[in-house]
Amino acid sequence: MWCHDQGKEGKDYRSLKAGDDVLTITLDRALEILAEPKSGRGRRGAAKPIRELGAHPEDDEPVNIYDGPYGPYIKHGKVNASLPEGQTVEGITIETAVEALAAKAGTKKKSGKSSKSSTSTGAKSTTKSSTAAKKTTTAKKSTTTKKSTAKKTTSSTSTKKKTGS
Repeated sequence: MWCHDQGKEGKDYRSLKAGDDVLTITLDRALEILAEPKSGRGRRGAAKPIRELGAHPEDDEPVNIYDGPYGPYIKHGKVNASLPEGQTVEGITIETAVEALAAKAGTKKKSGKSSKSSTSTGAKSTTKSSTAAKKTTTAKKSTTTKKSTAKKTTSSTSTKKKTGS
């Protein structure tokens, strides 16, 4: 690993190549390595579709089929849907793809953008926290009750002894 301090811009790091040794590298070689663009981790760019189906009938955005780690999938905007069973990449039509995307969009969980969903989410979290607070309070009360019960038992026992003697 080689580091170059650039002042206000910060530090610029590069890994040494296989033939370079940190103890014997020359300044010219170090500057040559620093001049090369950084190579990022796992950045392979935007995925290219394996088949373009056409424009979506509602908003004219493209509907494409991509190859993913779990097989081919249909993509429209931010919605990804699996290919319907029995369909192939070559055999799928835009209508079938739109139906699969609509089914997938219908099963998606709602985001907290609408006021109703954010209110109900807030109510649920408040209920959970107040329930937890009640349990804690109840636990404290029962512990306190046990102690006071023990004291009452002791005091009533001593009162009985005094009365009985």
